[in-house]
Amino acid sequence: MTIDPNEAAASLSDVATIERRTRETLVYARSSASLILWGLLVGAGYVMSFLLPALHYRHWIAITIIGFTGSFVIHRRRSTRDSRMGELLLCTELVLLAFGFVFLILFWPVAPRQMAAFWPTLVMLGFVIAGIWLGRFFIYCGIAVTALTLAGYFWIDAWYPLWMAAVNGGGLIAGGLWLRRL
Repeated sequence: MTIDPNEAAASLSDVATIERRTRETLVYARSSASLILWGLLVGAGYVMSFLLPALHYRHWIAITIIGFTGSFVIHRRRSTRDSRMGELLLCTELVLLAFGFVFLILFWPVAPRQMAAFWPTLVMLGFVIAGIWLGRFFIYCGIAVTALTLAGYFWIDAWYPLWMAAVNGGGLIAGGLWLRRL
C-alpha cells in the first residue's frame, strides 16, 4: 500500500493542525486558572479603592505580589514538557509591568482615575499581543476590556472603581471560565 504525495501532505497538514490546537488548549487551560485568580484579586482591589480610598493604593502592591506568586504556582503545578512558553509569558508580564512603571515615571503626576485606567489598558495590550501567538480569545478579551475601561473612564464618575471591578475583574473571571469551558 503506497500513499501518494498529496495524501501524505494532507495527512501532515492534519497532524500539524491537531498539534497546534492541542498546544492552544494547553495554554488555555493554564491561563484559565490564572485569569480567574487575577480577576478575583483585581475586582477586590477596585472595591477596596472605592470603599477605602485613604489607602492610596497600598493594597495594590499586595495584590500584585499575591497575583504574580499565584500565577507562578499555577504555572508550576500545570507545567508540561512544553513549559518554556509559560516561562516566556511570565517574563513578558514582568517586562510589561516594568515598562508600565517607566511610563508612570515619565508622566508623573498621574491622577488616581488615570491610574485606574492605565494598568488595565496596558495589561490588555499584553493580551492582544499574546493573542497573536496564543489564540484569538486573548485578542477579543483584550479589546473588550479596553473598550469598556475607556467607556467607564469617559462616562462614569464616582462609581468608576466599581465599574472597573465589574469590567476588569469580572472580565478576567468570565474569560477564565470561558477558557475552562473550551
